[in-house]
Amino acid sequence: MANLVQTEASVNTKIVTSEDGAKTFSITKTVGGIEGSHAYFILLYPTRTAKNCYIEDSTNNHLLNHLEELGLNGYTIINLFSKVTQSRLSLAGLEVDEDNMEFIQERVFSNLSDDSKVVIAWGNTQQTSPVIMKSKQRILELWEKEQPSGTPYQLTADGLPKDNLGVHPLYMGIRYSQACWKLATYPYKKILKELKAELDAREAKGKEKLSKSGKEDSEKLSSHTLSDQQYIQNHLFSHRKRYY
Repeated sequence: MANLVQTEASVNTKIVTSEDGAKTFSITKTVGGIEGSHAYFILLYPTRTAKNCYIEDSTNNHLLNHLEELGLNGYTIINLFSKVTQSRLSLAGLEVDEDNMEFIQERVFSNLSDDSKVVIAWGNTQQTSPVIMKSKQRILELWEKEQPSGTPYQLTADGLPKDNLGVHPLYMGIRYSQACWKLATYPYKKILKELKAELDAREAKGKEKLSKSGKEDSEKLSSHTLSDQQYIQNHLFSHRKRYY
């Protein structure tokens, strides 16, 4: 029998959650045996808790499969929202996650090592939702504040359209599973400007609609008041005719 070689590789998993387990702030995977730097991927929402953090989902599988070609030996997933969701994210009553924003600012953006990277990978799901847009805006503003000269990245591959920005690992895994994944600069200043312009436009439109609605209500009230006054005058006039 030829000489045999035994190789061992391990994936260490670390998760940070709220005490009640309802929120997951980060999940970190570190692979032993390969060299590289660390990256923070900003996705949409978490599906893993402390109880099931050892179970690999499609997102983690895709990232692990392409980790070495990305020049990484580990990554941390953080999200726009920290509330654990097992199905599609519900927008009903959803607000900007202040606890999550604080975690990202203090634990990630303000403590990046020189060889760490931040990768915008929240995809295009529900991208027209105001709360989604506001959350993206907040994160990019925090980045600008804490890392004014820093560069965030995004996933790309040969053949991926250049205007497809901040793509999610699931999209990459479905469309470009056999391609070599790369990191490219994410144009965060351009995106931040676009988000602000769109949110400002929506706010102005909402105020205009509210103002128009208030004006219409005022006109209706004025119309009703005049009608009531006319009724009283007519009523009094008919009584005068009856007695005179």
